[in-house]
Order: sequence, then C-alpha cells, then structure tokens
Amino acid sequence: MVAAERSITMFDLSRQRRFDARLDRGELTGRHTVGQAVEHYLDRMGIRDNGLRWTAFSRGVKLDSKRLIADVPVTDTQWTVMPEVSAG
Repeated sequence: MVAAERSITMFDLSRQRRFDARLDRGELTGRHTVGQAVEHYLDRMGIRDNGLRWTAFSRGVKLDSKRLIADVPVTDTQWTVMPEVSAG
C-alpha cells in the first residue's frame, strides 16, 4: 500500500461513532501524531474530553500518542479511541 493512499478508521469503544480519515485528503497526514489524530477525532465527533487524557488502541495495543501516523504499521488501520482511566 502506498503511504499516500493510507487511511485510518477511528471508533469509540462502543463502535457507535466512526470517523474515516484518508491521509491524502488534508485533514490528517502522515506528519500528524497519533495524539493529534485522536484530538481531531474528538473534535469531529463532538466528544468533550472532560479533562481526561484520550488514547488510541489498535489490535489491543496502545498506540504511542507522540508517534507519527506515517510510522504506525500499515496493519494498524482501525483504532479504538477511549479515555485513559485509572482505578485510583
């Protein structure tokens, strides 16, 4: 797959909200970080962060929020976005 043709799909935990991002369309590019993509998802879906840190998981593994989207393996195209919660 050519990087310019890459896309990612972000879901909430219940999979009721879905956002598809083609990386060649300008909203998100490979130069954005995973954290910026998560913020963009929250903004587009109208989800308030409520002071929580939000993160993305792909195939059960937490994605590094500082990692560039271009550096995320091409097999990780579906992300679940959820708040980080600690039992505390």
